[in-house]
Amino acid sequence: MTFDDITLICYTKGPGMAGPLCVGALVARTISILHNKPIVGVNHCIGHIEMGRLVTKAKNPTILYVSGGNTQVIAYSQKRYRIFGETLDIAVGNCLDRFARIINLSNDPSPGYNIEQMAKKGSNYIELPYVVKGMDVSFSGILTFIEELVLGKKNSVTKK
Repeated sequence: MTFDDITLICYTKGPGMAGPLCVGALVARTISILHNKPIVGVNHCIGHIEMGRLVTKAKNPTILYVSGGNTQVIAYSQKRYRIFGETLDIAVGNCLDRFARIINLSNDPSPGYNIEQMAKKGSNYIELPYVVKGMDVSFSGILTFIEELVLGKKNSVTKK
């Protein structure tokens, strides 16, 4: 593949951390100018959603978008993506990252994967508190509960 094969340069314009977004935009603009290609800024979340739609060939999906900083119920309506529900406090990805740190679980290859692998080996289930309000959800209670459990401040009720 050469730059002659490329017809458009895209970059993530947000949401995200300012530093990496600025670097990505600078590199994309530089490549665009050097190779005389049009440039388009893409919303990070929508980029993931559209990639998922492309791979799955889904026509009109309702999406549970989960990342480190976002947890949203999203659907396409009236020519736009609409957020129908979201986290009221912390995102699922953030919750899993923090949970992994609390129990000293490795980040390699990822906290969520490592939590899932440990859960597959388990036989006891701990009831966790969570809140659903309409289509909005809250996960901070789960994290607080687990932290207190690990630190010995709370007893758990387990089920087999």
